Amino acid sequence: MPNGEGNWFPENLTCIMDWIAAVTIQPRANPPAAVFDFDNTCIFRDIGQAVFRFQLQRLQYRLIPEQLAAILPHADIQLDGRPLPVIVATLVETYRTLFPLLIFGRNKQAARLPQAKLFTALLLWFTDQARKDDRLGPRFVLPFMAKLLAGFTTDELRFFAIEVVQAAQSEALTEEWMQAEAPEPIGRIETSFPLGLHPYPEMLALMHKLAAQGVERYVISASAEWLVEGAVSWLGFPVPADHIYGIRVGLDSGEVLTIQDPSGYPVTYREGKAAIISHLLKDRPLLVAGDADTDYEMLTLPGAEIRLLINRRQSGLISNLYTDPGILLQGLDLANGRFRPSRETVG
Repeated sequence: MPNGEGNWFPENLTCIMDWIAAVTIQPRANPPAAVFDFDNTCIFRDIGQAVFRFQLQRLQYRLIPEQLAAILPHADIQLDGRPLPVIVATLVETYRTLFPLLIFGRNKQAARLPQAKLFTALLLWFTDQARKDDRLGPRFVLPFMAKLLAGFTTDELRFFAIEVVQAAQSEALTEEWMQAEAPEPIGRIETSFPLGLHPYPEMLALMHKLAAQGVERYVISASAEWLVEGAVSWLGFPVPADHIYGIRVGLDSGEVLTIQDPSGYPVTYREGKAAIISHLLKDRPLLVAGDADTDYEMLTLPGAEIRLLINRRQSGLISNLYTDPGILLQGLDLANGRFRPSRETVG
């Protein structure tokens, strides 16, 4: 592969290279295809989460308060012992205070208001708790994060992703905490987010090898599609924009994001990723790569000859595949976000 073998587990690299050599000489109606998850599979970290964090820190929002109220869940349940209706009301109320400044681009002035700290910490905390909640979970949170981008054009989001990638690549790989005192019955909240982001050079080299050998490359991500397009292009992954699928929301006639769900398009999470493969790709992929529960159905689709799983030591459904002999398990060093020549992950 270009630039040497990197830090692949040697057996994985041998298997992949042997497969490429064999599959590219076989006659077939369509070129062979490979499908990759993006976040934590092609890159270390998550572009959707990184943009969400930068939005919070800069208060870069364009949706109006009524739109925020509409996309928040309306259920009489509790998150971590706090009543959801009170959480929702607090988020909308604080955002309504900030919005008159945000709409005129006075974000720094808005950030100095006491409501800003509460809004940012509570929105981050809410999103984290909602993702872990069985009644909401990723199927709610992933489209919700995309709908927070309402008011931006698709081109603006591509450039926003590039800006975030550039900034995140210069950050140390660490974690930052955020706290706030909310009125009761919410009380004190504390949550965190990861810093830093970079591509896995081994995955970048693999993509270029596939391109050189005529293998079609696709990305199916659980981040907003336009953010992934920007990050993929900037980081040099050879994937055409029309081969990238991610979370979508409805667009108005000016390519501006709305808070509406797209018609006839699945949430690209678990079975939604498999649906994209079944209905929008010419053929079933012969190589699939992923890292988390999000990718489980994709990694277990029949017909794939190479199933590459990035070992993030997850405890969910995906952990059932860690001992599957049909899986190429690739270990990481989590301290530096790099491949290591092993199936096992450390750090």
